[in-house]
Amino acid sequence: MAKIELTIFALSSVLVVLCTTVNGQAAITDATSDKGVEEVGGFAVDEYNKSQQPKLAFSKVVQATKQADASGTKYFLKVDASDSGEMKTFNSEVLVKPSGEKEMLTFAGAKH
Repeated sequence: MAKIELTIFALSSVLVVLCTTVNGQAAITDATSDKGVEEVGGFAVDEYNKSQQPKLAFSKVVQATKQADASGTKYFLKVDASDSGEMKTFNSEVLVKPSGEKEMLTFAGAKH
C-alpha cells in the first residue's frame, strides 16, 4: 500500500511541475507581490529610462516567468508603467547573473 501511495505522490508531483513550466519557463504565481520580482521590474524600467524621453514611472509587475541556466536566471516580465500619466504595459526580459548583476535584454510595448 505504501508503494502505491508513493507512486501516486511522485506522479502528481511531476504533473504539478509540468503544469507550471512552459518552454522551460516556470510561472511565478505571486509575481504581483514578490519583492524580488518587483525589484527586477523596476530595474528594467530604470534601464529603459537611461536612453528614452519622456521617462517611464514603474508601477508594478503584472505577470512573470523565469528560466534558470548556467548564465543565470532570465525573467520574462509584463510590467505596468506610467508614460506621461498614461498607464501602459511593457514586456521585458532581464538576466540576473549568478553574481547578482542584472542585464536588461529586451524592453518593448506589449501587444494586447
